[in-house]
Amino acid sequence: MITSNGARVHDEQDELLYSENIPQDMVQSVVDVLNTDSELFVHMYQDDTWLLNQEDEFLRKFHTETGFTYTLFDASNAPTQGIAKIFITHPKQDHEHLVEFEDALREKFGDSLNIAFSTPWCLEVMAKEVSKGEALKAVAEKLGYGLENCIAFGDGMNDAEMLSMAGHGFVMENAHEKVKKALPNNTVIGSNADDAVAEFLKKHLL
Repeated sequence: MITSNGARVHDEQDELLYSENIPQDMVQSVVDVLNTDSELFVHMYQDDTWLLNQEDEFLRKFHTETGFTYTLFDASNAPTQGIAKIFITHPKQDHEHLVEFEDALREKFGDSLNIAFSTPWCLEVMAKEVSKGEALKAVAEKLGYGLENCIAFGDGMNDAEMLSMAGHGFVMENAHEKVKKALPNNTVIGSNADDAVAEFLKKHLL
C-alpha cells in the first residue's frame, strides 16, 4: 500500500518496504512559512501519528466517530523526526489562498522539496525524492516487474509523476486542468463519479 503521497509503502503484512522523510533540518522552516496565517490548519504525519497545529471541530467530530484522532503539536517547536509529509488545509477551502503558500514555499525552498496539491484545498509538502511514481517503482520491483507493466489512474497534481512513469497512465476526466496540461500525451478516461476506473478494468482486464 502506497501512502503519504509515496513517502511510505507497506506490504500486505503491513511491513514497511519504503520510507522517505522530510529532512529534519527543513521541517521547522516549512512550518514557519505555513504558520504565518492563523486560520490555516497545519498537519504533519509523523510515522503513524497525525499531528495538527490547532483544534479542528469538524475533524474532531469525524475522529470521534472513527476512533482515528489527531494529536496537537506546538508549531513554534515542531517535531522533526520521522515526518513523512506536511500539509495545509483552509477552513473555507480557499484554493487561491493556498496557492499563495505554494508560491511562498517554492520561493524559499525551490526544488529541494516536493510541493503539490492532492486536492484543490489540500497543499502537501514531502521530501524531494518522494512521489507516488517512485513508490510505484518500489512496489513493482518488489514484485519483480518493471514500470512498463504498471497501470495507474489519477486526478491530482500529486499523481503526475506516477502517471508519467507508469507504462499506462490514465488521467481522470474530473482531473484538475493542471494535471491534463502537465500530461498532454496521456489518455483521459471517464470521471470518478461514473466509476470510470472500475469500468476500464472490467472492459480491458476482466
